[in-house]
Amino acid sequence: MSRDRDDEPIMIREKWGTNHYVYNPNNPIGVALIIGSLLFAVGGIYYLHASSSWSEGELSDAVRVAARDLERHPRTLGSWTGGYESLIRDALKESGEGPSLGGVLHVDKRTATSAEKAGSSVERFEVSAKDVDAAFCLSVSPPEPEPGLTSVTVSLSVSVEEGGC
Repeated sequence: MSRDRDDEPIMIREKWGTNHYVYNPNNPIGVALIIGSLLFAVGGIYYLHASSSWSEGELSDAVRVAARDLERHPRTLGSWTGGYESLIRDALKESGEGPSLGGVLHVDKRTATSAEKAGSSVERFEVSAKDVDAAFCLSVSPPEPEPGLTSVTVSLSVSVEEGGC
């Protein structure tokens, strides 16, 4: 019986009326190629998922590196720069932390109540990722200047707290 199976070709023409060749499940090498192809596909899907998802440690490291980078140099803001949210998002991407293939980050400005606005000289932004339950609150001072036609240079002070704002 084994001899009969070894005589089968590794690839055969598809029986669905097309001119394509497929692996032959009647040949042991064909079966091995079918199983190998499936394992390769599953491994590739797992790799893509793992390399596009944030972990809690990666998010924590990215937030702390971004906060240091934002404080390091004065920033120029204008109507074309997008404000603090855009600066934070760019700093997170440039931190070198996180997944290599994307990963969804959320940077949301938290509005303060009227009582908090009166005595506050900071703006709060919550940073979270789609794949992680953790969130971080960034307190940025001075408050973002009103958008205008001229640019403004500001030196930022950023503090990081674990948990949402």
